[in-house]
Amino acid sequence: MEEDKLANDHDKDVLEHSESKENQQKDKDTNQGKQDVPVTETPLQDDTIADSFVDLDIKDESTTNVWREESEGPLNVTPVAAATTTTNNDDNRPLESGNDSSLDPWQEDTSLLHGRDSPDEPIPVTVAPVVHVEHHDEQETLDKDISHTKGFYNATDLKEIVDLEVSGQLPDWLICEHFTVGPGTYDIKYMRKLEVDGELQHVSRYFTFGHWFDGLPLVNRFDIHGQRNSISYRNRLTCRRLIDKIRDNHGYSSRHPGGLFMTKTNQTVLTKVVGVGATSKPDYEPCSARVLPSIPGMDGRLFCQNRGKHIQELDPFDMRPTRVVTWNEVNPAFKGYTSCPNGQFDARTGEYINFTMDVGYQSTKYNFFTISDRNPKGSLIGSITAPAAYVNSFSITPKYIILAIFPMLATSGGMKFSWNESILESFTFNRSQPTLFYVLSRQSGQHVATYRSDACFAFHHVNAFEDENDNVYVDIICYPDDTIAQQLMVEGLRNPTQMKPPRLAASELRRYVLHTVSVTGSRHPSTVSGNSGGGLFGAFRKTTPATNSIPEASYNKWLQPSLELPQVNPNYKLHAHTFMYGLGFSASSSIADGQIWDTIIKANMRDRTIAGAWHEKGCYPSEAVFIPRPSTGPGDEVAEDDGVLLSIVMDSARSTSFLLVLDASSLDVLAKAYLGTLVPLSFSRGSYRLYTNQ
Repeated sequence: MEEDKLANDHDKDVLEHSESKENQQKDKDTNQGKQDVPVTETPLQDDTIADSFVDLDIKDESTTNVWREESEGPLNVTPVAAATTTTNNDDNRPLESGNDSSLDPWQEDTSLLHGRDSPDEPIPVTVAPVVHVEHHDEQETLDKDISHTKGFYNATDLKEIVDLEVSGQLPDWLICEHFTVGPGTYDIKYMRKLEVDGELQHVSRYFTFGHWFDGLPLVNRFDIHGQRNSISYRNRLTCRRLIDKIRDNHGYSSRHPGGLFMTKTNQTVLTKVVGVGATSKPDYEPCSARVLPSIPGMDGRLFCQNRGKHIQELDPFDMRPTRVVTWNEVNPAFKGYTSCPNGQFDARTGEYINFTMDVGYQSTKYNFFTISDRNPKGSLIGSITAPAAYVNSFSITPKYIILAIFPMLATSGGMKFSWNESILESFTFNRSQPTLFYVLSRQSGQHVATYRSDACFAFHHVNAFEDENDNVYVDIICYPDDTIAQQLMVEGLRNPTQMKPPRLAASELRRYVLHTVSVTGSRHPSTVSGNSGGGLFGAFRKTTPATNSIPEASYNKWLQPSLELPQVNPNYKLHAHTFMYGLGFSASSSIADGQIWDTIIKANMRDRTIAGAWHEKGCYPSEAVFIPRPSTGPGDEVAEDDGVLLSIVMDSARSTSFLLVLDASSLDVLAKAYLGTLVPLSFSRGSYRLYTNQ
């Protein structure tokens, strides 16, 4: 059969690529497990071959990520060779049972930092195996391939706590637990029966998650002690049993909306409805969009969220999934198909604020809620009726909630989305529709104003704040359309020559101004249901409301270079800020095809300039998390940029990753610690738990 010939050709490429990578690694890391390299999944026999490929029909538009700085040069940092640890990355390894504590060496482990009133107290002895990582520069062999492509394959699941060798000096005050989450498993090998020369034979095939956001999660934990200049590391693949299930079923289909961003499931339509609404087992639900050390009002010390409405609780020491809940289980009033993976925290009030999107028959409601230690069951703040759209983030100020609806709108009135199709199959960017800003009063719960602006697309809000005249300022990383979402398909990231368009879409930092919210809300109607995609039957409505009468949200392009994964000092959230950090492009990569972010950038928002940058050739950072220096007491004023940035960086030449610690003021390197394993690149959000003596 033609499809079997195609699959066999793919498997031949897989073997050749795997052998090539093995030969490159053999001299420098004999203990590192072989990494399976996948091919596009061959569909079941009732599918067509064409269905197994993603056809990106994107107009080839000219974009640029050019960073208009006159000079660029790497920092004078002595490279540290990669460490090796004994690992096993065989796809056929047995997966441990989530209920058998004897299978997990971390079951009796305790945190290096937890439970101690002072950092000077002795660290409790752990029963988990500990590996001491050492590096030898003189014996390292560098790979000539320094591209980012290595960052989009399966990760190694470590079984040890690794004590890392720290190059440099950590700040004394930096005593914390640092958590990150991202894709850890893209490719799952399974066996399939095929008829060859009249005989049934078993052949191997691969199921591959199609989008960067869909890979099964890997959670990373670092215990950092500045006074001892020590860092320990551990990680965990948190969906081990789901991997077995995918291997048995030859594919994966989410049982709830928002479960996949863009992946061909290799499953029948029936699998999408069987078991819909059933609560998943803790390690069956992929939650890889964000990791949080706590959620106010919820018991537990580590949580992961997905793009659906699920919260997965993890054991904070070994990251073992212990339970999974949905927001409507926390409070039945929080009903909806999905929630936002990037909820907002107000440190002043102690509130965690988020929403659920409830796609109804005639309209879609965004139900905003608050939860806190004082109110653990939470309560509804208010609801906004708006078009059903893909929303990855929103903003809050002390008085308002700002929901930006970009015209990435549900197709078929949200019907495909409700039937668990991938997000990119359920939402389409509509250039003819405006971007709408809805403003909700946190005090009254009323929808007080609506604004419109040009069509654009965004993943991340940066921050929002008010002034004395009741103007609201909202900073957002914007794109002209959804091309960036299409470009982050795994196939294009692994094969940059296949990226369409060939250069990663350029973003721009916009500062929107919502003028005099309270006055505007009294002059204009606040209820705008949006376009015909408002509900399950919205697609059959003939009328669309006029938006020209809605007041306009003005904006300015605030910075020149293209940035992503923005960060500000968390103490300045909801307030005017001076500095912003994010991932950007070096001067060379900004004008080259098929490149991704390779630089950490600091921007001054007041004078609208680039205040600093970190870049090393062949190194690719994931999100840079800002940790502010804690004040030592009255009289110790901490500057806004007084702190550190933490980022897991993939060193392509050494085929490994390291934890990078930067001075947030100067972006000088304070310390590095190589992990001895390659951590796949991540577009997800990390967090930390900082310990102080106060």
